[in-house]
Amino acid sequence: MRIRTFAAATSLAAATLLGGTGQAGAHGDTIVFTITELGDGHTRAAATWANDHDPVTDKVAGTLSATADDGRTIGPWKLEPVADTPGTFTTRLALPPGHWAVTVESGFPALGRGQADLTVTAVPGTEPSRSAAAEPVTPSTAPSTQGPASPAPPTRAPIAAPTSSSADSGPGRLITGTAIVAILIVAAELLRRRRRAAR
Repeated sequence: MRIRTFAAATSLAAATLLGGTGQAGAHGDTIVFTITELGDGHTRAAATWANDHDPVTDKVAGTLSATADDGRTIGPWKLEPVADTPGTFTTRLALPPGHWAVTVESGFPALGRGQADLTVTAVPGTEPSRSAAAEPVTPSTAPSTQGPASPAPPTRAPIAAPTSSSADSGPGRLITGTAIVAILIVAAELLRRRRRAAR
């Protein structure tokens, strides 16, 4: 009884597998991608079976990559299905402006590939306005990120070096004048004593 049950289950599984393989084989084992660009940088890739050109309605595991003329590279970005459009896939991110060599590849449900040269232009209305663009910041227009500025400390005038006229003033000049007076007094006293002695 167990042997019959096992044999029946094996036959059913084999029939299911063969039926699925036959259905997949009708489409072929290669996917062809036709790449287009919507004008906003979002690339679309229509996936069809190479054998009968039917759209690939199965879940597709694939990526998009691109190289620009100036050397920029993009991707690989994951392919995502487009709603209400069977067999069409896109990416969440958009290509920036430039001339791109785009390649789309898949690994499931079958190997697939597609290539195209696309020119992406700037999307009208998406360029940053002048107010939002980066501009050189000058002290008069730079926004203040701190509180009110404290008053600047008073500027001190530089101390001038003493001149020749100021060098003659002060204690040194006072001492010099006192010495001269003392000398005059002594000279007068000596002169007075000589006069007395002469008499």
